Amino acid sequence: MLRSLYLNIYHFWAGIANIGVSDRLSFHEAKKTQLLNIVVASGIPLNVVFCILNFYQDKTLLAVVNLLLGLGGIAILIINSYRRFLLSRLIMTFLASVLFMIGAVFFRNGGEYYLVTNLLVIIIYFNERWYIFLICLFNCALFLAAKIFLAYSTFEYGTVPFGRVLFNISWALVTMVLALMFFKKEQAAYQELIEQKNQELESLNHTKEKLFSIIAHDLRSPIAQLKNSLDMVSNQYISPEVFRQISAKLSSEVDQLHSTLDNLLKWSISQFHGIKAEPEVVALTPIVERKALLFEQLLEQKKIVLSWQLNNLSVFADPDHVLLVMRNLISNAIKYSYENSNITIRANRQQDMVLIEIADRGMGMTEAVRTSVFAAADIVSNTGTSNEKGTGLGLKLCKEFIEKNGGKVWLESEEGKGTVIFILLPAG
Repeated sequence: MLRSLYLNIYHFWAGIANIGVSDRLSFHEAKKTQLLNIVVASGIPLNVVFCILNFYQDKTLLAVVNLLLGLGGIAILIINSYRRFLLSRLIMTFLASVLFMIGAVFFRNGGEYYLVTNLLVIIIYFNERWYIFLICLFNCALFLAAKIFLAYSTFEYGTVPFGRVLFNISWALVTMVLALMFFKKEQAAYQELIEQKNQELESLNHTKEKLFSIIAHDLRSPIAQLKNSLDMVSNQYISPEVFRQISAKLSSEVDQLHSTLDNLLKWSISQFHGIKAEPEVVALTPIVERKALLFEQLLEQKKIVLSWQLNNLSVFADPDHVLLVMRNLISNAIKYSYENSNITIRANRQQDMVLIEIADRGMGMTEAVRTSVFAAADIVSNTGTSNEKGTGLGLKLCKEFIEKNGGKVWLESEEGKGTVIFILLPAG
């Protein structure tokens, strides 16, 4: 019962706080708007109570002041709901300043201290220098005028109990403390956000440096070999028959180079533009057959047998993403497999998901590599069993694309014995 009451109260005030707040607002502006909504909304019932009380005690002018403050609060919430935040803040500061001045001068109720509170609120809520200067000047002039008038004039339109004066001063002080606490919290939040952005920037720079290192060392070598071989043929240093003998190795290196460049391109696109999935029903067997044909030469070179048992299953995913994932995983399995070994691909239905396993009998992974292969910030480039090069991006790309299609990926690996990659995707 109490929990339900608490939740209802919380949701009510959360709804009030978020009037006019949208995702388009910056973090700072959203927080300022939420605080303004809370302060204004909490002041409305107080002004209603004092309005009734003052009417009952024949303090009509003061009751009108309270009524105008209450109506002004309602107007501010309505204006905020239309996202006219500057207008609502101007109304709040000018209306409150004038009405607090009237209360202080006519009833000596301590209303001038709200003008000091207004100064803090103005500095926190407004970004434009001219607004801050003019409104602060206006409030300071009213405050000084009120203090001089109260010190040297005996005019008194009406009186209020000392308890009311004490309440007004106390409420003004509490509001000032809350405003300062809000400002301090905002500064801490900004500092934390800056530190977080700095860490992200350092991580991106670290990744960029590793990628440039990989490009400089691992990609330049096969390109240079291909160029040298073509130059030798062009200059007739080797015969076409000899070139045909080495062409199989060159073709393999070009395939690896193409795969590496494609991964770099896909990774760059995913970092700058994000990944968009357009899922449809995709049969697994044709994809695996196409990739087996693509890697046929590599499989023959390393005398690796690739077999699959997919049970005619389909997945519901973006076909281009499935192609990229299967290409990377089969390529990795070949790269890290020993000669004269086997690679097996299996698929089984698990309720509304399909579990795909790609198992090799290769070099496996150390514990350090297992913990880093899927981490976005860590890029580890390992050579294959035949010194094949790579960027270390393949498994990270696979993870991003699989998760974007509502799936999961994980692995089991033992150094020197092989690796099994598990993919879980929605069934087609």
